[in-house]
Amino acid sequence: MDRAEQAVGRKRTAILIILLTAAFVTSMSTTVTGNMIPNFAGYYGVSSGQAQWLTSGATLISGVTIPVTAFLIKRLSNRLYLQISLLSFTAGSLAACFAPTFPLLLICRMAQSVGSGMLLPFAQVVLLKLYPRDQQGIVLAAYSMAAMVSSVIGPTYAGLMMDAVGWQGVFLSLALIGAVLTAGSLIFMQEVTGKKEAALNVPYILLSSGGFAAFVIGVGNLEGGLFRPASGGLMLLGTGLLVWFSVLQLRTKSPLLNLRIFRFASFRICVLLSLCMYLISMGSAMILPIFSKTICGFSDTAYGLATIFGSVLSIIAALVSGKIYDRRGPAGLFTVGMVLYGIYAVLGMQFTRDAAIWQIAAVFACQTVAMSLMNSPATAMALGDLDGQDRVDGSAIYNTLRQISSSLASTLSVLIFSAAGSGVVAVHSVYTYYLLTAVAAAALFCVYARRRHRTAAA
Repeated sequence: MDRAEQAVGRKRTAILIILLTAAFVTSMSTTVTGNMIPNFAGYYGVSSGQAQWLTSGATLISGVTIPVTAFLIKRLSNRLYLQISLLSFTAGSLAACFAPTFPLLLICRMAQSVGSGMLLPFAQVVLLKLYPRDQQGIVLAAYSMAAMVSSVIGPTYAGLMMDAVGWQGVFLSLALIGAVLTAGSLIFMQEVTGKKEAALNVPYILLSSGGFAAFVIGVGNLEGGLFRPASGGLMLLGTGLLVWFSVLQLRTKSPLLNLRIFRFASFRICVLLSLCMYLISMGSAMILPIFSKTICGFSDTAYGLATIFGSVLSIIAALVSGKIYDRRGPAGLFTVGMVLYGIYAVLGMQFTRDAAIWQIAAVFACQTVAMSLMNSPATAMALGDLDGQDRVDGSAIYNTLRQISSSLASTLSVLIFSAAGSGVVAVHSVYTYYLLTAVAAAALFCVYARRRHRTAAA
């Protein structure tokens, strides 16, 4: 009997709860520092730009970690892998409470991010192996919902904790939850994916990590201009290293990441589709608050209240999308999602300086619901045709490219906004870009649907 088939009843449910809770707390850890930047700047005597690296650096380290996870998932037992991930997260969170200097705090934050980066592809691979195909949609929807809800409430949670016990309390609470999850993994986690021989090639790791880091840092420096060594130069270097890495992976018999899975058309198309979705949604997370607070003059509290309605709807949409995908496939979900993205972009193009708070709430709701409807189905579509260790590599590649698109999304949106004058017209320009990206995503899904129809007919 397959190991995954043995993980039934309480055992399987316990594993699901552990992975969902871990996804919730690690995703929340990436957003809690947003509200804490002024506190860190004042406490350690650093600039806001330096303090911002606690968020940007976390994204960078998480992305650099992901390619190595394919090797680790193959070589380590599932229980050991999960414990290493959770221990890294827990130790980084606990040490951050007592960091005497900012550099040490940043190092603690990086350790926390390693744990988060390890968890992302692992949880997807385990859940897809643990549940049959007709239940994968709802399971991935629950996983996506946990990650999305935590990212939304992260800043609010951080604000409440800082008012009550200070910023150290935020990290301490994350450490306590991590410790409970570590204990739970020791008790309930069992082998699901199985181990396989895999080679760890250090030059490959250096190439992939260096390429990813150079590209992301270059993207982060784009605001100072493209034709600079710190921006365009690093992006060019990063791209070159990643191309070199890809060529070597396709030639070797023991790749760090099996890039040959791009031969699956559904994987290629769904990766591009997901990148378009992230360019819109992650970019919007930067532009909409700027419009609301800077141009319209609404307070932080007003904007926070405006997002509650959309956040609740997105949770419902994420759960509904899983059930619909399992029963009827992705066509209806993507049709509604693309229509909502279109409405979202058109409404944003109508913004004026006198926009009401309900208009901002409506735009936010359209975007978050669209993302919720399509996010977990896109993941299931991308990884659904992959089996065994191909799925491990596919999950690592998929999440790495998502990290790159997330980093690129906010920078591109801010660049367009700044280039267009940083006013209402600039907001219209950004939402025109979102509309074009949504059209590209719709075209990609049409290509996917046509290929699936031809395959079914054959």
